[in-house]
Amino acid sequence: MTFIITLISLLVERFFHWSHLRHWRWFDKYQSWLGRRIGNWPSYALLAICILPLVLLVGFINCGLGGWMYGIPKLIFGVIILLYCIGPNNLWMQVYACINELHKEDPKIAVDRAQSAFGIALPANSQAFHQALTSAIFIEANQRIFAVVFWFVVLGPVGAVLYRSIAICAEKSDLGLISLAAKCQRLLDWIPVRVLTFLFALGGHFMEVFSLWRKYLVKDVGANDSMLTECGVAALDIKENGVLPEDGAAEKATLDLLDRALIIWLVMLAVVAIIVE
Repeated sequence: MTFIITLISLLVERFFHWSHLRHWRWFDKYQSWLGRRIGNWPSYALLAICILPLVLLVGFINCGLGGWMYGIPKLIFGVIILLYCIGPNNLWMQVYACINELHKEDPKIAVDRAQSAFGIALPANSQAFHQALTSAIFIEANQRIFAVVFWFVVLGPVGAVLYRSIAICAEKSDLGLISLAAKCQRLLDWIPVRVLTFLFALGGHFMEVFSLWRKYLVKDVGANDSMLTECGVAALDIKENGVLPEDGAAEKATLDLLDRALIIWLVMLAVVAIIVE
């Protein structure tokens, strides 16, 4: 069932745009509500109280649906939860929108769009922009998609909700949890980053990526972003004299690599599902 839920969710996310239906504004209101009542508690206690009720509720519903109607309600619930926790914005749609802007007369539009979508700093030149955007795509691919899917596979819907709720607190928190939540997110990213970059090796230039992968394998969470970027760019093998193409080819190749990595991941899940059954 995990394989089927993951397959359906990734297909929907890849080929359909429904980000406008996926928002967590209610979670911000929930944090504000907690802040008015227990805002003076220690940050670790606030983070636990902020996240645990949601995680427990999802876990309770998921367990309660087991065995009903041949597992169909549980499957539907799993798809809904996983799709809701991916994102919140569609990565492919935003990257292709940036690529389309690159071919227009005013490059500033592409820069503005990329800054809005990925939060990259104002680039010093065109090459710096493409390097920053490519790096951001690899990092966002993990945080928006793969880490959520990974923890769903490991822990079920609880894992997906746990990761996304912590990621939201790391981005914005009325309870002052940004620093603590960011540390927790980096810890949760540690294993998915190493799995995803290994998939990059399988889907790209294996030996070059694998040498980098081994170098980063046992490093701490502070190396997560560098590992994603360096292994990803090495898998693309499109640099000439250390320079990325500036016509959108690097960004498109990055998405193609992500597609291949996710397909390999699905194949692995399918093999595991067959062996287990």
